[in-house]
Amino acid sequence: MTPMRCIVLPGMDGTGELLSDFVAAMAPEFATEVIAYPRDRPLGYDELVARVRPQLPTDEPYLLIGESFSGPIAIRLAASKPPSLAGLVLCASFARAPRPPGSPLNAATLARLAGLLPLARMPTRWVATAMLGRWSSPQWRARLGPLLASLDPAVMRHRLREGGAVDVTAALAEIACPLLYLRARRDRLVSADSWRSIGEARPDARCIEIDAPHFLLQAHAPAAAAAVRAWHDEFANTGGD
Repeated sequence: MTPMRCIVLPGMDGTGELLSDFVAAMAPEFATEVIAYPRDRPLGYDELVARVRPQLPTDEPYLLIGESFSGPIAIRLAASKPPSLAGLVLCASFARAPRPPGSPLNAATLARLAGLLPLARMPTRWVATAMLGRWSSPQWRARLGPLLASLDPAVMRHRLREGGAVDVTAALAEIACPLLYLRARRDRLVSADSWRSIGEARPDARCIEIDAPHFLLQAHAPAAAAAVRAWHDEFANTGGD
């Protein structure tokens, strides 16, 4: 049986270098590939949507996964009803600027504060704590360090500002395919409010919670892949109803 294609749009780093475990876990049912973003160009959501669109399959069915920062990109692409799109998955993501759990500050304010920090790059230990929480390990920090060193701080600040100002909630109503939301129960960056706003706009959307940090696809790749497969099999067997 020929595997179904799956396109992943990566989180804030834009590289997809930390998604290899998830790509492997999706096999053999899904042939999964990551569309990376430029490391040295501060592209906004409009430009990234335009960049990704021509790379989507047009002659075979596929799933589209938007991780974290890329959720709004995936939503806008799905809302345009591209040919062959069979399902949309949003992972630890949002339709409008998110608010960290328990924080009085919204993403826009946090992005402005982050832009004031005189850092050449984000400290590895801080990022590991924020993204992985208790799943942080020497092995993960060893993978994170070189990646963070390779990112242009200006590009990251631009993406933070974009995420802090986005609102594509209205586009959710235009999506015709099934929608799955993977929520990380221990997410320190995106609160449950993000799922609630998506669920209110799309009552037919499915939410699966996994006991995981914001880096859900990294910390629990097999569980995330299993959730996507089960959801896909369910709607495929019922004709998408």
